[in-house]
Amino acid sequence: MKPVLLILLLGLYACSPSPEDLANIASQQFRESGETEETWLHDGELHFSTAFEWQKASFQNKRATSSDFLLALDEQGRLVINIADNQSLKIHSEELTRKLNKQFEIIGPAVHNKNKYKDQLISDSVVLIASQNGWLKNI
Repeated sequence: MKPVLLILLLGLYACSPSPEDLANIASQQFRESGETEETWLHDGELHFSTAFEWQKASFQNKRATSSDFLLALDEQGRLVINIADNQSLKIHSEELTRKLNKQFEIIGPAVHNKNKYKDQLISDSVVLIASQNGWLKNI
């Protein structure tokens, strides 16, 4: 890993709440079925999952989980993007989902793929991708 990227990541994690805290807040974003008519917001279940589990999940589950993470970051006051309306939230959730899919792309033999991704938490990657996209406030 390049030293500059490593320093950036260490600084980001030192100044940020833990990924577990983010996952806890994101998991609380579940909505009761009557709260919104937007069905795409429901059924996100990957908050505490690994990249390996992400690979096997449905697009609906991934997108709903991505929206929960974005709402959690917004609740923490860390987002600079506006996700106040459902359309904006959906657009950013789909972009985050695509970027996570790309980051967790299946590689090589199944054993190699599992070993690479079995310990990578989704919450870590969400923070990294959001930071790389300029979606997070500078702390």
